[in-house]
Amino acid sequence: MNLLAGLEKFGFDSLGDVDILNDGVQEKPKKAAKGPKVKPKPVVREQDLIIDKKIECPICNHVITYKSVLTTRLKRLEPDDDLRPNFEGIDDTKYGVTVCYHCGYAALNQFFEGVSPGRRKMIRAEICEKFKSIPEPDVDIYTYDIAVNRYKLALLTALAKKAKLSEKSYICLKMAWLRRAQLELLPDEIVEKEKKEEVEEREGFYRQAYDGFTKVLSEEMPPYCGMDANTVEFILANMAMHFGEYDKAAKLVANLLTTTGVSKRMKDKCLDMKAVILEKLKENRGKK
Repeated sequence: MNLLAGLEKFGFDSLGDVDILNDGVQEKPKKAAKGPKVKPKPVVREQDLIIDKKIECPICNHVITYKSVLTTRLKRLEPDDDLRPNFEGIDDTKYGVTVCYHCGYAALNQFFEGVSPGRRKMIRAEICEKFKSIPEPDVDIYTYDIAVNRYKLALLTALAKKAKLSEKSYICLKMAWLRRAQLELLPDEIVEKEKKEEVEEREGFYRQAYDGFTKVLSEEMPPYCGMDANTVEFILANMAMHFGEYDKAAKLVANLLTTTGVSKRMKDKCLDMKAVILEKLKENRGKK
């Protein structure tokens, strides 16, 4: 109880409790100044960034449902060194394939509908006749394992329809990205002990993509699944560094630095890579 209540009108508005044994009064603790209320940042949930869409399968004519990303609601973050895209709250790579679980046909979203009669025949013979129909996964979002399996079906279809090497390479690259993203979410000790298969798939698909895109540059004309030659060379330079092939990385970076039309942002990244590559080459020469 404040025994000196009522003296506020005389200007003593900070008086606390009386304490005559200690010669005075205890001052009220000062209240912290109230600032503007800061609203907590809303949590971006993956399920809020996707919707269900329907499409007719061009192989068996069944209407199928697939999950699609609401691209207008995505907030882009800094990509990985090899241009794996990153977004707030979602890994959109998981949603890059459309699958018909009735007949087994699967493809990258951009290639799902445009199937020639000849390729439809090959897909029916190599995929549909062997596929065991299963229900569409009843999930709110695709897990990494579901997503990788969808890409594996797309790769199998691409092989069956004799797709361009760039398409097959791109599928492999995206599967490597998915496994990398999945493993990055786990503690290192779990990865080392229990995730051997995922690590092997990450490296295996990354190698397939690396070898594939290396050959694509000399055999196909751009665009390569929507990417120009400069973008593919930049990705390959990063992949070459991953595999310790620094001589090849150096050639790719040097080419990008002297090519007109390469963005300043990409050239700046190439200069950073060049410094690392030169240091690695120097280290390797010192070991010989």
